[in-house]
Amino acid sequence: MLLGLAGPTNGLELGTLPAKTCQQLWYMEQEVLVEGRVCLQTERAKRAFRSAPPCISAEERILPAELKKDLLAIRQAAANKTCFRN
Repeated sequence: MLLGLAGPTNGLELGTLPAKTCQQLWYMEQEVLVEGRVCLQTERAKRAFRSAPPCISAEERILPAELKKDLLAIRQAAANKTCFRN
């Protein structure tokens, strides 16, 4: 596991998300996608995770429920901070 998380929400401490910077939230989002073997879409993400294992699909629907929940929480925190997504 790239995130080193465990538990029902992969150990993601949801309460700490509002304290994260936009950059940290972006990285966490990409990390969840890599962990779920979703193909990264941007060059920035591909460069940041160039040593990641091969992806399986560009579709996020392949993510297990726990990772989907984490991804939603991260994206909500980013939206609340009005982080620009790229």
